[in-house]
Amino acid sequence: MQQVRELFNLDRDAARLQTYRKKRWSRSAEFHGWLQQDALESLDQEQALALYRASGGRETAKFKTNPLEEVRDSIDFLLYDNIKLEGRFDECATPGWGYCLAGTGKEFPSYLLCLINPSLFGVWNSNAERLLKRTGLLSDGSRRGPMGIRYLDILDSLNQVRVRSGLGDFREIDELAYQAAQLKST
Repeated sequence: MQQVRELFNLDRDAARLQTYRKKRWSRSAEFHGWLQQDALESLDQEQALALYRASGGRETAKFKTNPLEEVRDSIDFLLYDNIKLEGRFDECATPGWGYCLAGTGKEFPSYLLCLINPSLFGVWNSNAERLLKRTGLLSDGSRRGPMGIRYLDILDSLNQVRVRSGLGDFREIDELAYQAAQLKST
């Protein structure tokens, strides 16, 4: 297996990455404030949509059908319930389950987790999967089984990328995954 640094190098000054970073991470501190448990009660529809769009959500019309109270409850459950992470992730990322919001999948809850603690939680999206595949770190377990267990597998693999690349936190790994997805497959 090649070292991540040999395969990909995060070009922090690339114009496309600057645009992506602005959309995705420039409001991290503000979003982090909205996601504090005592602030969730006052989360409004506009803020919920801003979080959804920044997460990469593309089904805005579907997301808007979620009652605001359900959005708040889902976020509170994901971030603050005392159930194990994999159980919370299952409930929030598996379509049809109790806390899964219309128009969302694995990207939205993983993005929220990353906003709350980017040194501990990574974003799970198609870019991350492509990066892991190209580095040989996409495990078989990440393709089947409960969503929560799959997220833990992805998170473990993304952490290996983080260690091997020398990058600081999972926001940078998300940016690396975005840039890697822009490259043609070899």
